[in-house]
Amino acid sequence: MASAIRLRVLTDAGLALEDEAVSVIAPGERGYVGFLRNHAPLVTTLRGGTLWWRTPAGGSRTARIGEGLLEISRNRLTVLTETVQEQPA
Repeated sequence: MASAIRLRVLTDAGLALEDEAVSVIAPGERGYVGFLRNHAPLVTTLRGGTLWWRTPAGGSRTARIGEGLLEISRNRLTVLTETVQEQPA
């Protein structure tokens, strides 16, 4: 979808989660940080917590993640972490 962010969560085992999102909220090192389409490029550290995103269909999804890194560039948001557990919808 042209108005979405491509969200990927990677672990040392490979791709753990992939989805499209219109907004993402991640547990940054100094507090939660939000992302919308066309966000400026950024690399930041993450603490363990809840990754939350809204889908283009209007629903929302969450996943518990461990500490790691987040990169957003060109409407592609990638999270690198050791643990991820998607929460039921």
